Amino acid sequence: MKQNITHLKYPIIFFVIAILMLSCFTTSKIQEVKSNMIENPSEKFFINPRDVELKITYNLKGIKISPSDKVTLYEFSEEPVVWTMETKCDKPILLLYIARQQDYLNQRYVEYINIEPKPDEIISKDIDQNIIEFWNLSDKIEEGKDITITRQFRFKAYETAFKIDPEKVGEYNSVNPSYRYYTRTQEFAELTPEVIQLAKEIIGDENNPYFQAKAIYNWCVNNIAYVYPPNRGIRFSLPRKTGDCGEYSLIFMSLCRAVGIPARVVNGHWCCKEKKNYHVWNEFYLPDYGWIPADATDGRTNKDNPGKLAGNGDPDYFLGNLDSGRFISSKGTSIQLYPSPPWHLWGLADTNKNPIFFQTAATVYTNITIEEQKANVEIIKGDDILW
Repeated sequence: MKQNITHLKYPIIFFVIAILMLSCFTTSKIQEVKSNMIENPSEKFFINPRDVELKITYNLKGIKISPSDKVTLYEFSEEPVVWTMETKCDKPILLLYIARQQDYLNQRYVEYINIEPKPDEIISKDIDQNIIEFWNLSDKIEEGKDITITRQFRFKAYETAFKIDPEKVGEYNSVNPSYRYYTRTQEFAELTPEVIQLAKEIIGDENNPYFQAKAIYNWCVNNIAYVYPPNRGIRFSLPRKTGDCGEYSLIFMSLCRAVGIPARVVNGHWCCKEKKNYHVWNEFYLPDYGWIPADATDGRTNKDNPGKLAGNGDPDYFLGNLDSGRFISSKGTSIQLYPSPPWHLWGLADTNKNPIFFQTAATVYTNITIEEQKANVEIIKGDDILW
């Protein structure tokens, strides 16, 4: 019997080693996709820190039970999106997802003072490393009652001031998974032949990625007028040449991606004396520098109303520079919700059912109505005049 055990020992050891090697390889590949293009640029690019403390209150008012065959996704900064169930479910369901603010290079030392009530889960799964706080509020539904969530946190906000030497911009690794991810086509930012052709016309014969991004930025500033859109996506806003900050960001991102410049959307909110509303802008990636901010919406504002924002009226200020009067909630667009709503319970596919700009929060609900859903940002500390 002892001899048989000895013979079995070696296959077991080899099996364990193989499992450990596979685990390490899988973890390594995930980290490669997640972190390969997140470089840490020099500290000198982040200046003038200021202390900010915020209290955000999320109010779901006038909740009533109302049997229905509809499922609603409501992103707090957008219009609701409604689907008809394929499989009827009579159970009232209310799910709340909040984008959790975290550390970035211009937003550091995020510390949560209080969250009430506590979320059921705090989870991060996507490549952009967004963090989601999740509440299943289905058992909290009471006829005519409101539900309130409060979150209070503090952080240091930094002004961003990149100094780019175009000759020191490196080359892209086009086979890298992160590069492919940030240059892909996606919903609301489709890289159609027309979009690719326009992007090529904008950059002309320029080969340097920084100057290419600058040409695209200037085109957006000079050619897109600020008008709140009746519908979302560049297939509508680009032909119209109008849009709000969300459309500016989708257009800039798409044109950059169309010529091979990795780019993404940044979702957040103003938090200073001058402005306190939602806002969306961009980042584009330059090898050997990292992610560079670009806010064509604010560039247009500086062009039309000099002195209204930071940058002393210079439209180019918001290419590589960013004021400290905003906070970031998430990065990317069409961000996957985790844990996923039970789409299968309603007979629905789970594709393309995500918030467009996850600036603060989103609910998914059925068999109820909600009179009002709103997030209020209160500045406890940092209500500063910045320009």
